[in-house]
Amino acid sequence: MLIPLLRSGVLYMIWRRHIRQRALGLVVTVFIILAVNLIQSEALAFFKATEKLDLAPLAFYFRWLGWLAAGIGYVWFVERKIAKASKAASAQRDGSAMTSRAKTKPPAKPVEHHDGFDALRHNAPLRSRADIMLERKKREHRD
Repeated sequence: MLIPLLRSGVLYMIWRRHIRQRALGLVVTVFIILAVNLIQSEALAFFKATEKLDLAPLAFYFRWLGWLAAGIGYVWFVERKIAKASKAASAQRDGSAMTSRAKTKPPAKPVEHHDGFDALRHNAPLRSRADIMLERKKREHRD
């Protein structure tokens, strides 16, 4: 019972850290590759129907060129953007740590906090019946 939960937790962490930010780029890249394959197969069918088989190698070259363009486009638009964002976040973290160290002030006097109970704190403490009896006994005992 614990193993499926751990697996789903690991898959969730992988999704959150790696796949979610790349999902749209991966989907677009897969669709581009599928479109290139479809266009290449249609071109081969057209060359076969028109009996221009000497152009068939050209279709394969364009297919590989399309795949290469899809891969480079993914790296350029998705991975580069993620790398820039992570560098900016780490620089911001480092910068905020440096500014927080630079802005440290000497400890100041404690500020009085007025929370609405000040009037009660400065009142004379309430005395119970037992306190009154003890005070009376002390007075009588002193006399």
